[in-house]
Amino acid sequence: MKVHLRFPGSRQSTPTKSTAAFTLAELLVAVSVFLLLVAGILTAHVFGLKMEKTVETKLNASDGARNALGKITDEIRTCTSVWIGNVSTNGEFTALLDGVSQTGSGLLIQPTTNAANFIVYFVDPIDNSFRRTTSTPGTTAIIAQTVTNTMVFRAQDYLGNVLTNSQNNRVIHLTLEFYQPQPLLPVPDYYKLETSVTRRAL
Repeated sequence: MKVHLRFPGSRQSTPTKSTAAFTLAELLVAVSVFLLLVAGILTAHVFGLKMEKTVETKLNASDGARNALGKITDEIRTCTSVWIGNVSTNGEFTALLDGVSQTGSGLLIQPTTNAANFIVYFVDPIDNSFRRTTSTPGTTAIIAQTVTNTMVFRAQDYLGNVLTNSQNNRVIHLTLEFYQPQPLLPVPDYYKLETSVTRRAL
C-alpha cells in the first residue's frame, strides 16, 4: 500500500488553476452570454415562422387565383353565349342592354344552347366576395374574399375599348382586386388579377 503525504509548502498543497472555481464576475459573464445566445435563437425562430406564414399565404393566393382564372377562361372559350350584367342582393342576375357601357359585377355563361343551363360569376355586395354558381341549386362557391372592386367584368374590342353592345366578337376582360390578411403581420397583402378571354366559336 502506498500512502502519499503532503507536507506544508509542497506543490501539491496549493490548488492548481484548472481545479479552481469560477469567480462571481466570470459566472455573470457566462450566464449573460448564454442568455444572449438563447434570445438570438428564439428571435431567429420567430422570424422564420413569420416568413413561413407570409410565404404560405402568398402561395395559397396564387394557387387559388390560378385555378379560378383557368376555370373561368376555359368556360368562356367553350361557351355558346356570354352576358355581362349585375347581380342584386337577392341573387338575381340582370344582363346589360345594348346602348349602355358593358361593365358589370356579374357574368353569365351559357355552356350550351339550353338556356336553363348556366354559370354565373359575380361579386356578392353583402360580404364583398367573388363567387361562382350554376343552375344546379346549392353549387355556390366562394373564389375570393375581401374584393375591393365591384365592377369586375367588362366587354371590350380588340383595342381594349369598352363596348356598348353585345357584339359577337367581343373580348371579356376580368379585373379582380382583393387583399388577404397576413398572419402575424399588421398590413394585409393586396392582389390584382387581370385577364382577357374570348369565345373560340364566334
